[in-house]
Amino acid sequence: MALIGPKKQPQDFGFSAHDFHLIVNDATEKIKAYDATGSLLWELPCLARGQGSDDQFKLTNTDTPPGLYKIGAVYKDYDRDPSETFSREKRSYGWYSFDLVELEGQESRYGRAGIMIHGGGSACGWPGAWKPLQGLYSTHGCVRMHNQHLKDHLLPLVAKGTVFVSVFQEG
Repeated sequence: MALIGPKKQPQDFGFSAHDFHLIVNDATEKIKAYDATGSLLWELPCLARGQGSDDQFKLTNTDTPPGLYKIGAVYKDYDRDPSETFSREKRSYGWYSFDLVELEGQESRYGRAGIMIHGGGSACGWPGAWKPLQGLYSTHGCVRMHNQHLKDHLLPLVAKGTVFVSVFQEG
C-alpha cells in the first residue's frame, strides 16, 4: 500500500530549534511527535480516517487530505469548563481543538483541507465524548486524538513553539 503525504518539509517554512513535527500515519492509526533534533518525543493513537473509503479525501466526510500543515488557533474548551455539562461543541470536539493551517495548497488541490486535530466525537455519545480516553471514531476530515493525550502531550508543544503536522494517507 502506497502512502500519499507532504511534498514539502517543515524546514521549508522556517522550522527552528523550538518547533515540533507531528507525523500522522492513517494506515497505522498513529501520530508521532519529534523535536527539532529529530528525537522521538511520543507516539500515540490517532485517527485521520473519514467516513468514506480509505483512499478518498476530496469529499466532505472523507479522510484528512494529505500534506503539510501547521497548528493555528487552539480552542481550550476543557480549560473554560471541565464539567460534564453537555454542549454540542464538547461532544463534537472534546477537550481541545487545534486548527490546521494548510501549507501546500490542499484546498486548491483537493477542494478541501484538514480542518483540525481534536478529541470528543459525536459517535461516543454523552458523556462518553468528554471522557479522557474516549473512543476514536471516523470524522469529517479532522485528525482525532484522545482528549487526555491532547491535554498532556500536544498542548504543551504548542505552548513552546510552532507545531507542524504531516498527514500521510493511503493512496
